[in-house]
Amino acid sequence: MSIDSGLDLPARRFECTALADPVGGNVQKTKHTVAQLADQLRMNPLLAELPAPTLEAIAEHTRLTQFDANERLFSRGDEILWAGVIIRGGIRNSLIGYDGHEMSMSILRRGAFYGWVGLVSPTPSPWDIYAHGPTQVASFQISDFRVLMKQYPELSTMIAQALTDRLRKAYDHMYNLVLDGLDARLRRTLVMLAGDRTMFSATETPSIRITQETLGSFVQCSRPTVNKLLKDLEKEGLIRLRYGEIIIPDLEALYPGQEVERFHYL
Repeated sequence: MSIDSGLDLPARRFECTALADPVGGNVQKTKHTVAQLADQLRMNPLLAELPAPTLEAIAEHTRLTQFDANERLFSRGDEILWAGVIIRGGIRNSLIGYDGHEMSMSILRRGAFYGWVGLVSPTPSPWDIYAHGPTQVASFQISDFRVLMKQYPELSTMIAQALTDRLRKAYDHMYNLVLDGLDARLRRTLVMLAGDRTMFSATETPSIRITQETLGSFVQCSRPTVNKLLKDLEKEGLIRLRYGEIIIPDLEALYPGQEVERFHYL
């Protein structure tokens, strides 16, 4: 099968073991290389459940893509042209305020899949998307994936599962906003914004870039109230505050017993 495995990404660096193609274009991968890329894709739990032939078909379109720390991947409103699994680093979904400050809405990390919604139809990015630290993604063009969906029906089932889980989490969040107390809402929101705790490496410390005004809108309270609650959490040693940033040394200590958020679906 002849496959176009290039990506429409300007000035991008690609690499993978047994395959070096820094300029993009048509690449004929060996069986060994396809197997390696399939193993990278299996880092995502949903993709790992696909039959081997289906995953290898995706791998034939895939290459490893490098991004520098804080490099912009997409601007808000850009069409999402590619998707993939994060191998190293992370992807940060942010909004840029009128004052120019960045507010991180969520951070996807190692093993997470970026681009679920864009797989279904041409979709503008709702966020400004940045690399969170030096980042490597096993990525493929969405246009290639849509062709594969016609050949492998299980891909449509996988996307439906991912989007259903995403909707369920949105309903759960609305439910908790109504029933949780303010302190619980704040703690839960901080954990949610930090990302899936299972995706952090041993050396990573979760952090969130967000203003207290924006955090107040998440938990439905005023900025002064958020400020007081954050100061209380800092006194307990559960968070550290910096200008426009909240550092969380231990997510489990901040919200004990919290169900593991399946952010690899997002």
